[in-house]
Amino acid sequence: MDRLRSGLLLGIAGFAVLALAGCGRNGPLEPPPGPAVPTASVSQAPLTQPDGTPIPGSPQDTAMRTGFDAQGRPVATAGPKRSFILDPLLQ
Repeated sequence: MDRLRSGLLLGIAGFAVLALAGCGRNGPLEPPPGPAVPTASVSQAPLTQPDGTPIPGSPQDTAMRTGFDAQGRPVATAGPKRSFILDPLLQ
């Protein structure tokens, strides 16, 4: 009888923990506290030539030649487009 009672209490406690784990606020993510970081202004000039290659001297051209962007972060090359089994759901 004592084992049954402790098992029941453990089950109730587990249910309460799972029920309270679902509590929270629904909605979009909130920004972190603190001042907002100002964004750099971006020029609206096209940075590619009509054939799709970057204009010489542009940040994209520099990144293609060196493999790093203006901040020194590595730039990934474009990979081949591969299909996925769930692609028809997205189209």
